[in-house]
Amino acid sequence: MEETTFSVKKYILTYGIILGVIWVIYGFFRHVTYNRATSNWAFSIFELSLHIGFLVYGIYKYKSDNNGFLTLLQALKTGFGIALISTIIQTIGDIFLVKIISPEIIHEIMNLVNQATEQASQEQSKISSKDDNYFFNVSFGLIVNLVLGIVISLFAGAIMQKNRNPF
Repeated sequence: MEETTFSVKKYILTYGIILGVIWVIYGFFRHVTYNRATSNWAFSIFELSLHIGFLVYGIYKYKSDNNGFLTLLQALKTGFGIALISTIIQTIGDIFLVKIISPEIIHEIMNLVNQATEQASQEQSKISSKDDNYFFNVSFGLIVNLVLGIVISLFAGAIMQKNRNPF
């Protein structure tokens, strides 16, 4: 009996690009509706469910096309790849939006943070004096999305895992 395993590259690119484009569109709609700087639990739940849904569906689709077999390593590669591609596209979209289309959004976010507490305001003014603060936040968001992608794909892979019979 011959074993055939599909490459995960097709699934990583397909679902990573789709999720990345959805993130860019979602960010654009939040910007247009003036919700870019607001923090709401409904937005957080929607964003988390979107992230979980696409990662789990990409892993599930790979498993179903691979004759129902999935190893934990394949699930991790697929989930991490989807998260990486979508996060890169999302980051490029955010940089384009913040640096080119609407540079005043940084000041709006900073004002929202400054209104929170006086102590946070003093610390934020020290931090915001650095020119590369935005790029630090972007890289931090990139790391958080990748770690979240690893955790989600680890859980999804552990649940959907089915190895081939070695005999």
